[in-house]
Amino acid sequence: MAYTPDQWALQAFERLKRDGLVPTPNNYAIYYYYFAGSNPRLRTAVDIFLSKQPSLTQDNCNELYQTHLGIDAEHKMLQEANASIESEVNRMLDMIDRASNDANQYSETLDDFSGTLTSGKSMEQIREAVTKVAAETLNMSAQNERLAAQLAEATQQLSEMRTSFDQIHRESQIDPLTEVGNRKFFDKELIHTTAEARDNAAPLSLLMVDIDHFKKFNDSYGHQIGDQVLRLVARTLVENLKGRDVIARYGGEEFVILLAQTRLQDAERVANLLRSALSTKQIKKRSTNETLGVITVSIGAAEYCPGEDMESFIGRADSGLYKAKGAGRNQVICETLPDAEAAAIKARRKVF
Repeated sequence: MAYTPDQWALQAFERLKRDGLVPTPNNYAIYYYYFAGSNPRLRTAVDIFLSKQPSLTQDNCNELYQTHLGIDAEHKMLQEANASIESEVNRMLDMIDRASNDANQYSETLDDFSGTLTSGKSMEQIREAVTKVAAETLNMSAQNERLAAQLAEATQQLSEMRTSFDQIHRESQIDPLTEVGNRKFFDKELIHTTAEARDNAAPLSLLMVDIDHFKKFNDSYGHQIGDQVLRLVARTLVENLKGRDVIARYGGEEFVILLAQTRLQDAERVANLLRSALSTKQIKKRSTNETLGVITVSIGAAEYCPGEDMESFIGRADSGLYKAKGAGRNQVICETLPDAEAAAIKARRKVF
């Protein structure tokens, strides 16, 4: 049965009332788009909240609106870029419209000339008509040349705007130092990949990678060397991952990796391969070629349980990471979800 916008609106107000939420425009928008199904990521995020609690809280709503419906600086920049593109397209359409009007006028001139030739006018009148047609032809030719030049310029501007649009979008999700995804990119990908894993009953694993003794190394050799280490680690991780894997800098010296279609035991194997690849890298001072040491990392791994709270998923990988550090560093520790907790999550999914 297909619902109408009126029915979505009614469902939204009824759900807000049931949840005890004030029907503000922002709160209303969340449930309206949820029932409309037009924002899949919003719907997935709401479902995740509702998998662990009977209703949304106001804090939940604030977070959902800001993440999925709010207009932050990035969205404003993208909107402005898009508006510029639309403006340029409209300018091109105006040019074409004016050219069409000019062509119609020229056609009328030719019709008048044809009428003059066939109506038995005097030679003087015919001469005047020929002069007028010649002038209109020259004018039409000049207008066509101007139109061609203007369209070429507008096409170039559109190309530059599209490049700028794509660059703004890309830069908003890239860590400038390491050139891998940033925290915002990871948060978006986490919502997307967990939704896919849940909907398709597919495995998904998370690795949290932390550079061992990075602060001490940074303090000893300076931030420039520290930045060099971060770039080297990021590059090595990327080189040893598959194209579908998601990598981002989580903050400081921590990186996160989402491994789609990957069970925990396979994620552990990947983590150890990454750890081994990094341990072969030597840090050298470029100015003197002096070897400053080797890189080791500690890694925590966890596999997603469909319906699990994302904070819990990240928390388990983070717990594994800190256990790896506490056990002597340079190792991988996996954190599984207790059977009872996994069963409770599955039961909640059935209810909601």
